[in-house]
Amino acid sequence: MNQITQVMTTLIHYKVAVRDTLEYTLNRPEFNIDAYKEKKRSILVEVDQKTPLKNIIDNSGENGQKLEALIREFYETVYGDSSTILKLADDGLRVDHAQHQVIFKYVLPIHENIEGMLIGLRNDAAKNNLDCKEATAVDLAEERLYRGVFYMTGVSHLVKLFGDYNQARREAKGEESAASRFIGNDINETVSYLSGVRANNHLTDERFNGVQDKVFMLIDFMTGRRELPMGKSFGDVIRETQDAIAGYVREVEPVFQQTYLPLVQELVKEAQANGGQLGGKPAEGDGEKA
Repeated sequence: MNQITQVMTTLIHYKVAVRDTLEYTLNRPEFNIDAYKEKKRSILVEVDQKTPLKNIIDNSGENGQKLEALIREFYETVYGDSSTILKLADDGLRVDHAQHQVIFKYVLPIHENIEGMLIGLRNDAAKNNLDCKEATAVDLAEERLYRGVFYMTGVSHLVKLFGDYNQARREAKGEESAASRFIGNDINETVSYLSGVRANNHLTDERFNGVQDKVFMLIDFMTGRRELPMGKSFGDVIRETQDAIAGYVREVEPVFQQTYLPLVQELVKEAQANGGQLGGKPAEGDGEKA
C-alpha cells in the first residue's frame, strides 16, 4: 500500500465514523454500545493526534481551522460527556430524537469536507502517476452508501415533520399557527440538508440518481410545487419513495463492506508492522448500516 492509499484509507475511515452518526436519527429500540464508544473515540482522536487528517487541516489555513473547530463542536454537541443528544446510561444508550436536525447539521459539512480532501488526493495522484485505484473504488462505494443513508434518515425525519405540520394545521382549522410555523421552519431546514447532499453529489450512475430524483419529487409533492400523480395519495408516494431508498441502501451496503474492510485491515497490518498507528483503528461495527 503506497502512501497516498494509506492517507486516503484513513480519511475514508473517518468519513465512516461521521456517516454512522446518522444511525442515531433512526428510532431503534436499542443501539450497539461498543460501536457508539468507538465512534465517539474516532471522531476526536483524528484531530487530537498527528494523523493524515490533522496534517491536512493544519496545512489548509483558515479553512482548516474552521473544519477543526466544527469537528470539535460536533464531538462536544453529539458525543461529549455533556451532550443532550446521546447519553450513556445503565439501561443503554439514550437518544434524544427531538434533535435529529442537529446531527444532520454536523454530518453534512464534515463528511463533504473530507470527501473534498479525497478528491484533491485523487487529482494529485493522477498528476503524479500514482496508483490509488483501490482506495478510489472504496471511496466511491462509501459515497453511494453515505448519500443513500442520508436520504433514508432525512426523508424519514421529513415525513414525520410533514405529518406534524398537517396535524397542527388541522388543529388550527386550516390556518397557520405558531406551532405550524415552527414545524414549517424545521421542514425547510431539513429540506436544505437534503438539498446539500444533492448539491455536493458527484455520483453519475442512473441507479443512484433515480433514487435521488424520487426524494426531490416527494419534496415537490409536500411543498405543493408538483401535483400528486393521479390516483395516488401522499401515503402512496411516501411509501414508494422510502421503499426505493431502503432498497438502494440494502443494495450498496454489502458492496461497501466487501471493499472497505479488506482495505482497512491491510492498513492496520502495515501500521502494526511499522510499530505505530497510521490513523484510527477500524471500529467494531464500522460501516454499520444505519
